[in-house]
Amino acid sequence: MGNAVKALVIGGMNVDILGVPAGNYRPGDSMPGVIRLSVGGVGFNIASNLARSGIAVTFITVIGNDHFARIAQDACQSLSLDMGLACRVADPSPTYMAVHHQDGAMAAAINDMASMAALKPSYLQAHKNALSEFYDVCVIDANLPPDTIGVIPKYARASILADPVSVEKGRRLLPVLPRLAAIKPNAMEALALSGCKDIPDAAGWFLRQGVKQIFISLGEDGLYFASSEGSGCLPPKQVIKTPSTGAGDAMASGLAHGIASGKSAEDTAKLGLAAAAKFLNSK
Repeated sequence: MGNAVKALVIGGMNVDILGVPAGNYRPGDSMPGVIRLSVGGVGFNIASNLARSGIAVTFITVIGNDHFARIAQDACQSLSLDMGLACRVADPSPTYMAVHHQDGAMAAAINDMASMAALKPSYLQAHKNALSEFYDVCVIDANLPPDTIGVIPKYARASILADPVSVEKGRRLLPVLPRLAAIKPNAMEALALSGCKDIPDAAGWFLRQGVKQIFISLGEDGLYFASSEGSGCLPPKQVIKTPSTGAGDAMASGLAHGIASGKSAEDTAKLGLAAAAKFLNSK
């Protein structure tokens, strides 16, 4: 497909504020360290990684009306993301604030995503003709309102890859599982959503719900994949001790590329791991 590949991404974009202490993290204490501000959010991270790989991306998200919104819009423009269908609101921009341990593990985080509620089913319905245009893949994340997630398979013709984001938000995907081409939970999300006690059983459960391909991120243990053609676990290409925010989203972009190209679950999983390793190396 080459440069002809087109992706539709529907999901969250927010300003990320990330802090890493210079020493051990101590709850309740003020510590010296490093604070960085960047644009993130599951939807944006996936869209940006796809754009950097040469894929034309249409990104539907919510843009607020504050200083953070200008930062977010500049980031999208620099990546040539098509923002023509973005939902613009007068509310504060979605914002994510996290503190990580020095080894990259998250110590605490707060997400203010209330503005995402503006992306209602009626908004997508108003743009249903644009949504039904040809795309090689559609990626959605569970930051979207539940009712909005429910109508996306109705309007989008492309194969849909879904990212649960978290256990709580991932439950929003349960009603549309039969309509998904693929899903990318982490181990905690996969076990909680399926009610199973081990990863292979969880993958089997998703297959029985109608999802065509399952990709369960296992962190340092790699990526478990499953489809009607078989299943397996691939080791990570590289493990780097660094703040890991965004690595899973990079993996999702690689998976989306594989789905857009019609590759098998195993080959798609390899693309996902390669994309995650590339992201970690860049950090």
